[in-house]
Amino acid sequence: MGLLSILPESFSALETWITRLFLLLGIICIGPWAALLVYDVILYTGRSVTHEIPLIGGRARGKARPRAPSLTERPSGHRRRFSLARRPQPNAESTGGDRSDKSDPRLRNTKDGLKEEIASS
Repeated sequence: MGLLSILPESFSALETWITRLFLLLGIICIGPWAALLVYDVILYTGRSVTHEIPLIGGRARGKARPRAPSLTERPSGHRRRFSLARRPQPNAESTGGDRSDKSDPRLRNTKDGLKEEIASS
């Protein structure tokens, strides 16, 4: 049993397996993200290096230098605006509720001009 264990000596095997289980769960959770980060760094480095190769690289063919993605600039070149204010929403047609401008087969006009629901019997 380790010096920092609070469990009795008889639980040392259980503590070892619990430790292994949590290490495995940590690797399962963090491993894919770490692999994607390493892949992204290798891809960016490889593209930057091959851009500089004479005759076949991107610079020789007149292509732009590879850049890392930006959080503040869109691919079109316009800057992104980060704000907590709501955007003005255009008036969208609702799918529910009573629409007086469109006829509904369930509704009919009465003599008083009011709409009543046709009773389905």
